[in-house]
Amino acid sequence: MTETISKEFIHKVTRGLKRGRKVRRRLPDGGWLNIDRPLPFLVLFRHPAGAPDHATADFVKAEASYIISHQEQTPELATLVKEIAKVMSEKFDAFMVLEIFAAPQPDADAPHFRVLGPEHALPATMRVLKEELELIRFQGVPATVVTDSNMRLLEGPYRLLNEDELKQLSILMLGLEIKPLYVNKLTGKVYPILVRALRARLSGAIKKTVFDFVRVQTSHQPEHYQALGRQAVVPAVWRIDKQLSAISDQFQFLLLVTPVNADKAWEQFKQNNFEKAPVFHYRLMPIDADLLKRELYNIPVEKVEDPTLAFLFRDKRHELDKMITMLADRNTPHFLYSSLQLFGGVDEQLLKVAEGILAAIPEPQRDDGAALIPVEEFAALAQQEIDFLKSQYPGVESGVDIRKDIVGLIVSKGRLNVGTEAKIPRSRAEALIQHEVGTHILTYFNGKAQPLQQLYVGVPGYEELQEGLAVLSEYLVGGLDQDRLRLLAARVITVHHLIQGCSFTDNFWRLKHDYKFTDETAFDVTMRVHRGGGLTKDAVYLRGLVHLLHHLKEGGELEPLLIGKIRQDYIPIVQELIYRNVLRPIPMKPRYLLDPALKPKLEQLKQGLTVFNLV
Repeated sequence: MTETISKEFIHKVTRGLKRGRKVRRRLPDGGWLNIDRPLPFLVLFRHPAGAPDHATADFVKAEASYIISHQEQTPELATLVKEIAKVMSEKFDAFMVLEIFAAPQPDADAPHFRVLGPEHALPATMRVLKEELELIRFQGVPATVVTDSNMRLLEGPYRLLNEDELKQLSILMLGLEIKPLYVNKLTGKVYPILVRALRARLSGAIKKTVFDFVRVQTSHQPEHYQALGRQAVVPAVWRIDKQLSAISDQFQFLLLVTPVNADKAWEQFKQNNFEKAPVFHYRLMPIDADLLKRELYNIPVEKVEDPTLAFLFRDKRHELDKMITMLADRNTPHFLYSSLQLFGGVDEQLLKVAEGILAAIPEPQRDDGAALIPVEEFAALAQQEIDFLKSQYPGVESGVDIRKDIVGLIVSKGRLNVGTEAKIPRSRAEALIQHEVGTHILTYFNGKAQPLQQLYVGVPGYEELQEGLAVLSEYLVGGLDQDRLRLLAARVITVHHLIQGCSFTDNFWRLKHDYKFTDETAFDVTMRVHRGGGLTKDAVYLRGLVHLLHHLKEGGELEPLLIGKIRQDYIPIVQELIYRNVLRPIPMKPRYLLDPALKPKLEQLKQGLTVFNLV
């Protein structure tokens, strides 16, 4: 016989809520009560007697306040809901209960959703729910939604509260019946991907409906509907976040696909009159790809109830899978295919921009007498900028390493690596420092200041926005010259021709003859693009800059993009997590956002500049 909900159990729940605490308890019948914090609503699901419906129950787990019961109806469950509603209604002046259930044996013509509730009482709230549900699509077809005032929550054996109690306690009770298309009628098997997608859409519709109710009917005034989401994060989330980061920390992707013999390869290429592709050597592989993938897929991402965090973790797992595959396929033709999946290629519009830049700036501005800054001096200036960041946030544990096995500049794990033979024009020093320190190191430690480690490890596809921000910082400090823009365009052109099947020597000669790049620059660009077997990442610099300029023109801000290593379409995710107090404000800003002299440039960007206006 199933245990019933005792008076003592109910007392502990209501006492916790009165004290403003989170309440997360297993019900005696095996169900769950989870109330993230005192809130003026509750989402309810009752398993049908003798036929548990775990798929539909999963929909309510995305909410900050819910009950899942294995009892369809007991006086004790009704008392529990009533006492919770009473305490919360006293605190917020009103309360809302939304029950979700699957339609029993629906016919083919049944609507996707049926909204049940007293239309005459609060038509606006029901209308919001109906309109939000109508935005959901099933295989490209808009959902059908009907409203019905004949409500099982108020009538018959399933009733929890009568009308007098609802009026007395200022409770709105709604029902949402869902056509269970996510379950195979014949086998009873659940379609997990459909459940996952529907849970995310339903969660948004529920929050917007509750938001409409609470801002009009209650004293609770959330800033945004996402602020009604879950704030308390269960330990499993932090554990999975840490496990994914630990996988990422086991290898340094860029270093592993960067040749260690670039100087010797250049000399060899010259000796062969630029007719024979050089042989590149790479660092030894520190991982076993098969074992690491097994470890990766043993991480139980599917157990994360929060749809936003679950998406973030699945997305990261997919990216890590591709990266590990690329490392296993290093120096083989398969490397390029995974690179296209991970970093993308070159679309027609981006190719036109790159070709337009090289047509508009046909000749490099060579200055053979340009002063170079000694590597040690550059490193000292970079360290000063790191110290500037540290003055804003003491958690910056970074530095500069001068290394023989590095070509140029690379930031890895929050540290700046400078090649001993790096040739850095003095006129470009500040721009490169803002690129590497003011963007890459800053976002690494801004991300590290967040509770979610993915923000510093880097979400999938973060490179495009990162490099767009980094190049834009060069412009803001006056260091984005014509040669630099030509170089970014050349990388796009070379990636395009790599994908078309062009060889190393073909791409080198194209840059040298057709676009008038110096031998060394043509070699460097070609090496970067052909390394590992074909790395399309270098197209993201110009692509990121183009997309970032469009973002600013559309009214977007720069500061939110600096919270960590994110991509542009993650901005709503980050904003949601900030509303939910899962993420914190950024601790550091780059020098260019703090310099009043650069404000006119920032304002010009918002007016709508193209890449052609930047030099």
